[in-house]
Amino acid sequence: MKDSNFEISRFFENKSNIFRDESIFSPSYIPNVLIHREDTLRQLTNYFKSIFTLNFPPSGKSVIIQGSVGLGKTVVVKKFGKAVETFCKSSSSRPSMKIIYFHINCRRQRTWYLVLTSILRHFILAFPPRGYSTDELIQLLTRILKERNQHLLLCLDEIDYLIIDKKSQDELYSLIRGHEEDLNDNRSHISLILITRDPHFLLFLDSALYSSLSQTIIVFSKYSEQQLYEILIDRANSGLKSTTYTEEVIRMIASLTYEVGDVRYAIELLWRAAKLAESELSSSIEFEHVRKSHSCIMPIKKSVITDLPIHQQFILMALALLLINDRSKSQITTMKLKEKYYEICKKNRLKPRRQTQFWGYLQKLSALGLIKLNVYNKHKEGKSLGRTTCISIHSFSAEQLVEQINNFSY
Repeated sequence: MKDSNFEISRFFENKSNIFRDESIFSPSYIPNVLIHREDTLRQLTNYFKSIFTLNFPPSGKSVIIQGSVGLGKTVVVKKFGKAVETFCKSSSSRPSMKIIYFHINCRRQRTWYLVLTSILRHFILAFPPRGYSTDELIQLLTRILKERNQHLLLCLDEIDYLIIDKKSQDELYSLIRGHEEDLNDNRSHISLILITRDPHFLLFLDSALYSSLSQTIIVFSKYSEQQLYEILIDRANSGLKSTTYTEEVIRMIASLTYEVGDVRYAIELLWRAAKLAESELSSSIEFEHVRKSHSCIMPIKKSVITDLPIHQQFILMALALLLINDRSKSQITTMKLKEKYYEICKKNRLKPRRQTQFWGYLQKLSALGLIKLNVYNKHKEGKSLGRTTCISIHSFSAEQLVEQINNFSY
């Protein structure tokens, strides 16, 4: 009997045949260059510039960053915070007032008490876990910052989980405007970056808080398909070996994830496809690896396939078989698909449908999200040669699709 531990240790010692640096695909990874978000980073820097250039900023700054999931909001702010820390540590350009960046995810710490105590433990290591009211914690934090001549740049990520009622709004207001009650020193030592997914976040705030926060709102727009491709190519260049992927595979992932609009999902899908290729000892990431990985993350119910009319199932099978037979292709022309569909019908002693019905089936399968129709304009020497339609599948594995249809009893 073999020693399984020995086999496992050998497996761990083997170098990856796909990855150059797998940490590049980690959600916590912050790239050196933020592709298609540098303008936003510049906008943030410009807005908070007075904190760095003035010894005593007349008032704290507050910015709201809004956008749906996976648009790079958190990574931009963390990149900015990291730049702030680097700037403050540099001997040549260190500002007289020390700036401390703090990033808190409010989905994990959903009360002001947890938020404030976690900040105060940065200043007082043995800070007691209980015994103070929220107002007392804010006053203590403000006093510490003033005594130490420090400025707190606080990011409250997913602020929606923290601001849930009138009391939580009052506490946010105290954090923003509490310094004004000090007649001896009413300078602000706290600036805020609030990240929210909700485009209507401000509408739920009372008038006083709305007035304090509505001055600067940075909205993150959805990435285009080309932008997603460029981000994925950048990650692939950094994290994967150069011979393990093609531009076509990256474009497929960008096309597949564009409708979702989530760059984190796009990066995760690339990582999953790479891990699958690695586990199969493949020398490169293939289209089928992407399809299998996507079907694991966003599976389609088997009943969606088995409930289809027989001719539509055969069209799907024809498409899957063609993609399996030629793994270098991500899509098939309608002409080749129709030929394969006729071949399957003949094999199963079923009369194939004519062109009009065949095209109608393609439209229905596309509407169900089972296939994607890609129309291209063909040109030669400046002359139009008409249009051609290619069909691809992204939402499930071609191999699993063939197996599923074969196992279905007609």
